[in-house]
Amino acid sequence: MVRRLPQFIGRLFSVLMKMLLDVEDEPAWHSAEAEDEDAGETSNYSVGQECLDRLSIALGGNTIVPVASELFPAYLAAPEWQKHHAALIALIQIAEGCSKVMIKNLEPVVTMVLNSFQDPHPRVRWATINAVGQLSTDLGPDLQVQYHGRVLPALASAMDDFQNPRVQASNFVVYIDNLPLKVTF
Repeated sequence: MVRRLPQFIGRLFSVLMKMLLDVEDEPAWHSAEAEDEDAGETSNYSVGQECLDRLSIALGGNTIVPVASELFPAYLAAPEWQKHHAALIALIQIAEGCSKVMIKNLEPVVTMVLNSFQDPHPRVRWATINAVGQLSTDLGPDLQVQYHGRVLPALASAMDDFQNPRVQASNFVVYIDNLPLKVTF
């Protein structure tokens, strides 16, 4: 029914993306001394994540990917780290429900994620690593077979981020748990 309402899905997706901006840069998050990866996240942020996941599963990639493709570039071009982070978190949330369409358009997805490894903000780099892990699950084995030559070096280089233990630790888990087990050389 919602597909028949003009611009409804685009507006809803936009609101959910704005909810992902409600995240604080908590100093405790950076040190990784506490196990709480959710430090600084609000209930708006959590609801936005859950709704994006459910929306993409309910409506599928043919409906969601075009809307996301319009919003993600603007968020990634913005100067605020929160927008870069929100685009990556949204990508993580929609990957499962949009996997069939995303596999057909894997190059721009991989390029977007790989470019985010260079972001100056650690929380964005952390989201980038988590995006690689989630995409490896939802878009595998296509992602691993076609892009391991680009993804693995980016992950390996991120493991050298000694100034940001949370990023470094997250990378190690993604690297060990997802990629090498699925990549065939």
